[in-house]
Amino acid sequence: MKYNVFLSKASQTDLAEAMDYIEFQLMNPCAADALLDKFEKSVNSLSVMPEKHALASDPFLNSKGVRFIPIDNYILFYTINKSKRTVSVARFLYGKRNWAGILKDEPLSL
Repeated sequence: MKYNVFLSKASQTDLAEAMDYIEFQLMNPCAADALLDKFEKSVNSLSVMPEKHALASDPFLNSKGVRFIPIDNYILFYTINKSKRTVSVARFLYGKRNWAGILKDEPLSL
């Protein structure tokens, strides 16, 4: 049985900012399109086997069930609600940011 996947407003904003940065600051629209394709492919894969990706290494985030998918220089963070058969994509952050601190400062129940 498939899971329903939901994108948080924050993850949508994160994606838009990443795309804008790559396309307009780095002047590489092809790379921005490629990142969007990889993002969509990763999100779509979560409806079938969301548990195939690892839990976050940070102990607090791990205890909250936060999982991640590396996508190029970015990381997609999500949680699973098995009883509701839903996956909630929390954030899509640049990998070198203090993602553990960012995620700890926000509610993870989407």
